[in-house]
Amino acid sequence: MDMPPINFRSLRCLQEAERCGSFTEAAWSLQISQPALSQSLAELSKRLGAPLFRKEGRRRVLTEAGYRTARYADQVVGQTADLLRWLESWTKGEVGLLRVGMIDTAGLYTLPAGLSRLREEHSGIDLQLVVTDSGALLSMLDDYRLDLAFAVGPAGEGYDSTPITTEHMHIYSPPSFPPSGADDGETAPAAPEGWALFPSGSRTRQLVDQGLAGLGIRPQVALESTNPTVLRQMAVLGYARTVLPRQVAETGGGSVLEEGPLVALRTIEGVWRSDVDPDPRARKLIRLVEKENAPAEGGRRSESQRK
Repeated sequence: MDMPPINFRSLRCLQEAERCGSFTEAAWSLQISQPALSQSLAELSKRLGAPLFRKEGRRRVLTEAGYRTARYADQVVGQTADLLRWLESWTKGEVGLLRVGMIDTAGLYTLPAGLSRLREEHSGIDLQLVVTDSGALLSMLDDYRLDLAFAVGPAGEGYDSTPITTEHMHIYSPPSFPPSGADDGETAPAAPEGWALFPSGSRTRQLVDQGLAGLGIRPQVALESTNPTVLRQMAVLGYARTVLPRQVAETGGGSVLEEGPLVALRTIEGVWRSDVDPDPRARKLIRLVEKENAPAEGGRRSESQRK
């Protein structure tokens, strides 16, 4: 069966004619002329191939076909109104899908408070989260698989970005242990020669290699991992030295690592494609994350923010 083209305006005319019981009153309500309303309803009847009204004295009343069509009009007009309300909320960034990517440390320390606030204040936003390295995040932005990424900056050409936080990355060594006895001549174990670092080729590893070279250190890499908690655990267990953001090294329980020289300052940025306007939901998240990571009064971060 061919689907006849049905005019949305004709459905509104039918609704109003049924409600008012008069073509004249319906036309006045819709702020159109009575002939225009009559023509619209006649066209609708013709396209449907069924009479919509019959005369009862001076009145026009719906036929059975007209009644069924009016109920269809209720559904179409009602769902259209719902759609328009949703679209208005979507345009304002109050509802809809937001696809966010982040590196490990951003997911662990930089974003949780902001993401929690977003869920509390904008429960209509459907969050989809991805955790991977910065290079993969930028590729996902390129392929339109993400709306926003929190990655190691600078993002480079083709992207717009805003700085969120700067992480201080230091050398961390296994904790020193005191001699087991005063008379046995034992000394604390020496730090291991091997290093546990972020993977070669990653943005973070480039920063680390440059910083270590500036300190005159050429590390013998024993293990690579994108997961900073794995690198920390290798140092805690005494297998390797590592370079970590301070907030990673100072959390996680277990033994306290010995902090060495500053190696690099790593900037975490909120990044989106420069050829499209930032998603309104992404703008809301960025504002919340910036607020949660803003320096406390006096330029120092609060204890909860540092952790």
